[in-house]
Amino acid sequence: MLAPLVVAVGSSYAHFDEQPGPGLPAHLVVSLAAFAAGVGVNFVDHGWDRIDAPEEARDSLIAGAAALAVAGLLGLALVPLSGSAAVGYGLLAVLIGVLRRAPVAGFDGLGWGVGDLATAVALGPVAALAGFASQAGTGSMGAILAGIAPGLVTASALFARHFIEMDVDARFTRVTPLAALGEQRARGVLVALPVVAAAAVVIGSRVGEYGTWSGLAALPLGVAAVLAFRLPPRAVRDDYEKWERQALACAAAALIVQIVALRLASPD
Repeated sequence: MLAPLVVAVGSSYAHFDEQPGPGLPAHLVVSLAAFAAGVGVNFVDHGWDRIDAPEEARDSLIAGAAALAVAGLLGLALVPLSGSAAVGYGLLAVLIGVLRRAPVAGFDGLGWGVGDLATAVALGPVAALAGFASQAGTGSMGAILAGIAPGLVTASALFARHFIEMDVDARFTRVTPLAALGEQRARGVLVALPVVAAAAVVIGSRVGEYGTWSGLAALPLGVAAVLAFRLPPRAVRDDYEKWERQALACAAAALIVQIVALRLASPD
């Protein structure tokens, strides 16, 4: 759900940056490709987590490969419209996503929050670059900067997965922030990440990176932080799953506000 929204932030930034791109056709194609890629990465993640149950893992990995193949075909359809740069950035984002929870060499197994950093990069600057390149035919430093706040937004919403999948992570000895810090300290990160994302949105708005009204995106992120703070002291999996759904809704709202703000804004 979040991948096409971050891509839309990138293509909307191209509009803000007055790039004479192919417009709506490329935007639709890159958004559909991002949606298919997001679905594929989620299936692959599920497959990695069930790798010790071969039949279930195989089905998930096959479904993931099929969705990624659809994303690849859509990417090829984008080439005549805006060139190959968007496809290259999309492939990089998918590669990072696929490796995040991979056995043995996955980013979540490296400790130091590398998995969450990978999420913030793939669903932040790299996805924004893909959206920007779908209109501009190339990347830009501005698009990278525009993708930082969306990356923090997505990472904050997806952090709950460490609590939801703690048994799986323990089985594969993944050194997630939850494993390294313990549940209570990691819950502090659960609250802090939406606050950091909100701060990044406000800073981006103040320096003219997203447009005047984009600061409003901090409001749903503040709601996510409050909801995380109000989790029960002895929260169970169902509590974290409920918060993740709420956080995803808040993240989607924040990204939509950024997209609208970029579409309405005029560069200096």
